[in-house]
Amino acid sequence: MREKSFDSINVVPFIDIMLVLLTIVLATATFIKTGVIPVKLPEVSHAEAFRETPAVDVTKDGVYLFDGKEINAEELKSMLSTMSNETVITVRADKESHIQPFALLMSILNEKGFEKINLQTEIEN
Repeated sequence: MREKSFDSINVVPFIDIMLVLLTIVLATATFIKTGVIPVKLPEVSHAEAFRETPAVDVTKDGVYLFDGKEINAEELKSMLSTMSNETVITVRADKESHIQPFALLMSILNEKGFEKINLQTEIEN
């Protein structure tokens, strides 16, 4: 059996593979880039009319207030346990507060089964 001479290489499969890899890299780079977009909350340009509901406030110092009364996380859990999880809860967090108290509040609400949560914001000037 005689061997054929190797005069050229077929680069079409190589180009196909490179185009697929390029597509994957560009799609991944797009997802990574969107994670660094700065977000300024809680100001909004338009807001829906606000209904009176039980409110949980998070102050700048991370203190919880339930309908104006200062409480800790354990007291908040017990107060929420007495309420129906169909109740709409309003969350008002100071925009200069740390994220940890807000995240803990959302975790408590999730743990107690509350799905109807309003985040009260201010309308931009």
